[in-house]
Order: sequence, then C-alpha cells, then structure tokens
Amino acid sequence: MPERQPQLNSRSLMVMLVISALLGALLALAMSCGTPRAAVQAAPSRVAELEGSFTQVAEKVSPAVVNINTEQEIRQQVWGLDIFNFDPSRDPWPPFRPYERVRKVTNLGSGFVVSADGFILTNAHVIRGADRISVTLSDETTLPARVIGANMAQDLAIIKVKPEGELHAAKLGDAEKVKVGSWAIAIGSPFGFTETVTVGVISAKGRVVRQQGGRRVMRDLIQTDAAINFGNSGGPLVNIEGEVIGVNQAIFSPGGTGNIGIGFAIPVNAETKAAIEEVIRSARRRV
Repeated sequence: MPERQPQLNSRSLMVMLVISALLGALLALAMSCGTPRAAVQAAPSRVAELEGSFTQVAEKVSPAVVNINTEQEIRQQVWGLDIFNFDPSRDPWPPFRPYERVRKVTNLGSGFVVSADGFILTNAHVIRGADRISVTLSDETTLPARVIGANMAQDLAIIKVKPEGELHAAKLGDAEKVKVGSWAIAIGSPFGFTETVTVGVISAKGRVVRQQGGRRVMRDLIQTDAAINFGNSGGPLVNIEGEVIGVNQAIFSPGGTGNIGIGFAIPVNAETKAAIEEVIRSARRRV
C-alpha cells in the first residue's frame, strides 16, 4: 500500500490541472464573447438609425414632389375613307378624299416645387409640345400649369401653377459635393404611382450619355442605381440630408426592359440654381 500512494497523488494532480485548464478556457471564451455580443446588440441600433434617416428624407421631400400630366393634339393630313365627315346628301360616294385626323397623345412625368408660390422644376422633354399641362400636388389637388421657361439642350424646364396657399418647396443642394458611393434617394411618380421612394447610391459622376438615337448628347450626368422608371423623369434625386442634388432624367434600358440599375440625373449645382433663380425673377417681373 505505501508504494501506491505516489500514483494516486500524480493522478489527482493531473485531474486538477485538466479541470483548471478547462475552467480557464471557458472563462476566456466568456470574456472574449463579450465584445461581439455588444457589437451584435449595437447593429440593430445602427440599422434603425439608417432607416430613420430614409424615413425623414421621404417625409421632408415628398410634399414638394408633383405628378405632371400633359396632353398634345397631333393633327395629320391623310387620304382615305372619311366616313365620319361624310354627308350622303351632297358628298359623292365613296368618300375617298384628304382629311385631317386628330389624335391625342398624353405624357406622364414628375417635378418638384422650387418656390412656395408655385414654380416647379422638371425635365423639358416631359412638357415638350404639350397643349395642356396639369399638375397634381402631394395633397391630390390638380391644377393647370403653364411653361415659364425651357432649355431643351439641358433638358430642364420651369412651369408655374397658381396655388391657393404656399406650397412646400424642396431645398436645392450641390452635386459638386456629392461623392461616388454616397446615398441617393429618388422620388417621383413611376407609371403614375405617386410619391414613390427608391434608394441607392451614387454610382458615378460626369457621365456622357447619347440619347434619342445619338441625336442628343447629355454631359456631366450623375449615375445612380436608385430605381428610376417611366414617369420618374423630372423628379428629384436627393442626398441623405434631403437636399436635391439632381433631376432624374433617363435610364439605360436595352430593349426597353425597364430599370436595370443604371439611371441618370442632371446635376443641380451653383450654375443650375443661379439659372433657376433668374428664370423665376424674370417671370415675377412679367406678372
């Protein structure tokens, strides 16, 4: 018996060492898990904060965004069977003759209020050739509008409505300060769905884009992946502060497939703001 005592002590010591090692490992694991757990708990807070920023921008800018509808009468001289204007008592039969055919063409776009007394900025192509223009405000009030000024080369136009009270005007920012990768938020009426908000980033700046089959070249455009579709033209592209940095203008859509994440906006900068202010001043002087 006496010679077996050292073996028992050695085994006890080994067991104690193993248990101590396991306890130390568990303690170290518990301490190391503390920081990631805190980070995981903080992540939802950051997500909620970002979501709140988007919500604030939508609430701030959407009241200034309008839906624009235009109507144009296109008259064509055609030769054919004019049965609708045929008078059997005096006209020869069959009534083949030249006559005027009238068809109505409607267009849909967006815009945004730049002055509380009713001046609205949009794309020139939205109102080009229109015989009648109507604007639907965020409160669903529809008002007739008239063209104040249009620059076809820059594809910008200012139209005017006569509101009963002051309108909510959007704040113009500076596209020169925008960086690639910054948040971009597009607001407008794609396919007539008013006050639609889409979110993306500034994908590139200074884009040169050929449009209308190459007949027109637009320069220095902002590229974004915020969804822009038919009806968004003329609506604002804003930054995370709710400032307008661009006017949504076009999309790249091979085969007319719709939005594929490549949209373009005309930058709003100091030069643009100065031109807008000058047009509005001139219009007010003429009243």
